[in-house]
Amino acid sequence: MQLGMIRKTKQRVAILAAIEEAGRPLTVEEIHALGREKSPRLGLRTVYRQIRELVSDGTLVSLDYPGQSTRYEQVDWRHHPHFICSRCRKMYDFEKEAPDVPYTPPPGFTIEGEEIIFYGTCPDCAEKASG
Repeated sequence: MQLGMIRKTKQRVAILAAIEEAGRPLTVEEIHALGREKSPRLGLRTVYRQIRELVSDGTLVSLDYPGQSTRYEQVDWRHHPHFICSRCRKMYDFEKEAPDVPYTPPPGFTIEGEEIIFYGTCPDCAEKASG
């Protein structure tokens, strides 16, 4: 768990612990619910404020995909793909680094990054469907 230049508080520690323990990108609501397990008085407004500061500080990054709630994860400079379950809508990190895909953009375009997203069914939803 990392805290950048901002002050280490009980709320920030609870928020970062929730994200780290989940092992996947979380929505604000998920962070709030898991953070309350560590800090029962953690309020939703506090979570929003702390996340804003942690993103600004460079400790967290937001993941914004069409049709999905914004999720947050700790900054990880590895180039890794994400997986979105079509049933439960949870997002997961795939630990393996994504391969570099050589692509030459059309003239005049500059690529600054790319994202690999897989869609399908997570193990929990697959088990529920078969059971």
